Amino acid sequence: MAKTLKPCAVHVTCANHTNKLAWRDDMKLFGKTLGLLLAGLVLAGCGGGGGDDGGAFSPPESGTITLRATSTTIPLNTTGAPWYPASPFSTEVDIEWRNADGTFVSGQDLSCSISPVEVASIHIPDDASTPEDESQVNWTNIQVHSDTGHAICWVFSSGRAGDAVLTVSAVDPNTSRTITSSITITVTAGVGPMPAAVEVTPTPSGIYLPESGGNNVSALRTMVVDGAGQTVPDPVSGNSGVDNVQYEIIGDVGDAKLSSTSVGGNLIGTTVTTYTVRGVATAALQAGNATNQGPVQVRVTADRADNNVSNGIQDPVSSTASVIVSDGKLYSVTITSPDVNAININTVSDEVEVDDDGIPSDPDGSYSLTVSALGTDRQGNPVLPGTPIRFGSIDEPVGTPDAGAWANRFLIAGGDGNPQEGGYTFTAPTGSFQTAGGGAGPGDALVVFGKTHHGAPHGNEDLESAVTVQRVNSQTNLTTASTFNNNNTTGATVDYGPVLPYIVGRSQHGNITATALTDEIGVAHATLNYTVETLGHIVAMWAQGDGIDRVTGGSRRVTDAVQLVYPGVAPAQLIAFPSPIPGNTDTIVTVCLLDALNSPIQGVRINFQMDLNGGTGSVDGNGTSGTLDNTTGPDGCVDALVHTDDMPVSTSDSASGQVVFSVGGATAPVDIIVQLAFISNGGVGSVCTSDGPASRATIRAYTTDGSPAAGVAINAACSGVTATPASAVTGANGSATFTLTGTPGASGTCTFSAEGVAPITVSVNIPDGDDFSPPCVAGP
Repeated sequence: MAKTLKPCAVHVTCANHTNKLAWRDDMKLFGKTLGLLLAGLVLAGCGGGGGDDGGAFSPPESGTITLRATSTTIPLNTTGAPWYPASPFSTEVDIEWRNADGTFVSGQDLSCSISPVEVASIHIPDDASTPEDESQVNWTNIQVHSDTGHAICWVFSSGRAGDAVLTVSAVDPNTSRTITSSITITVTAGVGPMPAAVEVTPTPSGIYLPESGGNNVSALRTMVVDGAGQTVPDPVSGNSGVDNVQYEIIGDVGDAKLSSTSVGGNLIGTTVTTYTVRGVATAALQAGNATNQGPVQVRVTADRADNNVSNGIQDPVSSTASVIVSDGKLYSVTITSPDVNAININTVSDEVEVDDDGIPSDPDGSYSLTVSALGTDRQGNPVLPGTPIRFGSIDEPVGTPDAGAWANRFLIAGGDGNPQEGGYTFTAPTGSFQTAGGGAGPGDALVVFGKTHHGAPHGNEDLESAVTVQRVNSQTNLTTASTFNNNNTTGATVDYGPVLPYIVGRSQHGNITATALTDEIGVAHATLNYTVETLGHIVAMWAQGDGIDRVTGGSRRVTDAVQLVYPGVAPAQLIAFPSPIPGNTDTIVTVCLLDALNSPIQGVRINFQMDLNGGTGSVDGNGTSGTLDNTTGPDGCVDALVHTDDMPVSTSDSASGQVVFSVGGATAPVDIIVQLAFISNGGVGSVCTSDGPASRATIRAYTTDGSPAAGVAINAACSGVTATPASAVTGANGSATFTLTGTPGASGTCTFSAEGVAPITVSVNIPDGDDFSPPCVAGP
């Protein structure tokens, strides 16, 4: 209903507040005031009649959300058990939503959230219309639907004790206001908050003397937890508090020191205290130049009685950490190479385009093998970054494939080497330094294996060497260009005599990175480069650096040497031909080993395994399983002599046997076939059996070389007579025998057949009993 404003005083009552407006000529002011008033009337729902009698104005009230939990305390889920409705680690929360007039709000969504999430999560009923099981998700924010004014969710404890606040909010459909309600759920560990365990972790676990130039500080981070595995309460709040963790160096380790931040300020010494922040405390261990090398032990202690070490320790709970202090100088080096992605196929154009097998389109005929050397100091810490490591390799003189036991082995080699400790002389009583493989000469490399995993006896690690030959003095004596180590790692120099494996040679087929520097973990990388024509050829390589003789203080050469073969690119291919081969004879089978680029791999011994269905056999005279006598040649191939005897005839379904050649994961099977050439009538004659007169037929089977064929199934089909048995198998002499019966004096034919050959038909006459003297007497 419209109301006309008159030029007089007007009183309007709205929300129990009266505004008095006076009529003025300033219509601009009146219009502005009127606009604000009318807006207030519409938005606030101000009502009432006109005139001075006024009227009441009050906004509509929003509804309420009420939360009720079956329990506001739940236990800590220490084992991470999964949720289910009746889980003891969850509590059900009923969500009730009512309008201001008390009626239920239905068909609306409510938003649920929980904090902090490390204390508890939300679970909701599964929505059957979706493939996902929503009930199994640990929600932090999720909507639930109100039906009949109620919805439910569960609060599920997580991995930390404490209070979690569940907040439920919704938009009131009548007022469009957001209404909320919260409930606090306590997750309790069920034990007191006092320390029960101390877990300390040094980072890094190895440090160096300051004079080495390496890192000389380790951070000792400690977590203090209660009996339920929860971090203990922090003992510091604001500007007040106490220390609850003590660090102390155990024993006399020189000038190593601890440092920490205490509630009273910074501390430095062999014993310091500090406090936890969210259960974690930290102190630093610092090595000095006078710190003893080796493990430095630090004991970390909390007080189980009151979580306070500032007032003394009444009930200690401790843990000990060890930090290795060392000089970072090279003491040991070890060569390794990855098993996969280790070979780079070098290309002509340096392009990286490859086919589906990872093979580049323009390989240049050479490979590069990644090799690494891990360097450590005497205490087992990585050597300092930037430590130089020298690499070298030799691959000749080596025995050719027909050299018997020396095939693909170094020719100037032996197991009775004797380096002169601290000197330049090397001897070997059985050596042939001047003649084996054409002899050694100045500039060749002498590699001595001193570590036990190379076949050397214990106590000679210091003598692992790779040195240059300066002069060959005799078959058993040569002089090197540099000295051998003193072999004094245990304190005194020892000489075990001529007991060490050695090799003398030079590199003709490959090369290797000369020098590389170690990284932060003590590893230096190099590449061994070689041609595809020498895959499988034996090679010796070494990694070498300079360390310090701890006894004399002088220089000490640190070496690791290994033997390997120039590897091809996986996967390997093994080919054997001819296949199949005839049985019961001798046959040469050629077996070839190739890599993924079809490059031949030489110097490899091939294994074999025979599977014979009958008879006997051997390969290279070595029985039915073993290794071929010779290694693969430069073309990657080797000949094998396969011999079999008394093998049964093959059928259309299976061969008579098989020989499988293998190396690594590659195999090459070769079937052995014994082929039937023909069957023949060995003779049909009259016989007198216990059942009366009969005939007997002998059928013989022969192989293609004219030998009797054993194990052949001969079938008989007769007319006018009966053959017993209907089928027979030839014996070792290649024959099978049938008894032919019928009415005395009857005649007929029998056709004999075998798989794969032409059948034969023979005439049969059953004798009359009177033809026998004495006459045949029929059986009962």
